[in-house]
Amino acid sequence: MTRNDDDTAQHRTTSTMHDTAAQLERTEALMHAAAERSPDPATKARQHALADRITAQAKAIDRRADDLDDA
Repeated sequence: MTRNDDDTAQHRTTSTMHDTAAQLERTEALMHAAAERSPDPATKARQHALADRITAQAKAIDRRADDLDDA
């Protein structure tokens, strides 16, 4: 495998990671919206908490992708 192949593979990987993070952030926004529509306070709180954990994961994926980009 050549250096160019390595660079291309790494770019595809980091691009996929960034796309995954963006999709997770869209899911998080939908979950927060759904939580707001819930009439049950406990359900609302659980959905918001889960959405927040999804956001944390999305940010972690973005950070790892950025680290790979910088390598």
